[in-house]
Amino acid sequence: MPVDILSAVVRALSFVAQFQAAGIVLFLALFDRHLAASLIPIRRIAVSSALAGALLVAAHYSLEAARMAGELAGVFDASLQSLVLHSDMSKAGVLRVSALLLMAVGFASHGTRSRAAALLGAALVLIAFTLVGHTAVSEQRAWMAPLLLVHLLIVAFWFGALAPLYIVCARETTQLASKLIERFSRIAAWLVPGIFIAGALLTWLLVPTWSVFTQPYGELLLVKIAAFAVLMSLATLNKWRYGPALLRDARAAISLRRVIAIEYTLVVGVLAATALMTSFFSPEN
Repeated sequence: MPVDILSAVVRALSFVAQFQAAGIVLFLALFDRHLAASLIPIRRIAVSSALAGALLVAAHYSLEAARMAGELAGVFDASLQSLVLHSDMSKAGVLRVSALLLMAVGFASHGTRSRAAALLGAALVLIAFTLVGHTAVSEQRAWMAPLLLVHLLIVAFWFGALAPLYIVCARETTQLASKLIERFSRIAAWLVPGIFIAGALLTWLLVPTWSVFTQPYGELLLVKIAAFAVLMSLATLNKWRYGPALLRDARAAISLRRVIAIEYTLVVGVLAATALMTSFFSPEN
């Protein structure tokens, strides 16, 4: 496998782990007092995601030296690793690893301080995304960084809730699961459209001409928009059909878990597309 492709794959997996860990922090901060049988499994997934994210982020940054060398052996080139270490990019990497480890520690314990540590870690992980990439070097950074942070926060909240909701549907009583899904949907109905609004504003600020949409960067952006439209349809289905149906028919949990699994897969695809976009392409070419 070419080192560039390997780097992009590792980066995509790190995105999944980071957003899942950060999103579960937000989910538990809002709903952990409503959970019973599903709380411990959800916390375990959160710890695993945070630790996996830290390892994947470290692996991705170690592969940057290999990308410079054009071969995997570059990982062991001390001079190239030194260049990576002293770059602005490495600062974001160190922040991400530290934040993910902070989340893992927070998840592994209980109490107010542990929750605060996990929330701080989630915030720092998302802030790290504003320190690198096209938005970090744009002349419109003062506008783009806050928009990107809002965009990422809502994505993390949505994506991070999917695995916990799947577990809730499988382990909790239908009454508890229905109430929690209704509460989540009520919040998501207000927040999730913000993904599109912030994304549209970012696109307007970042994309110089419409011709970008005939190039790889723009094509991947259109794929993300299409996936978002499908996700909104599935979320609407959960809110108005399968969620309320739980109280009438416990078998609705099967359909609900199936839709949640599809949502999860689609978001993973969006995160993978984002990793490809930001690794290989630019809105300027």
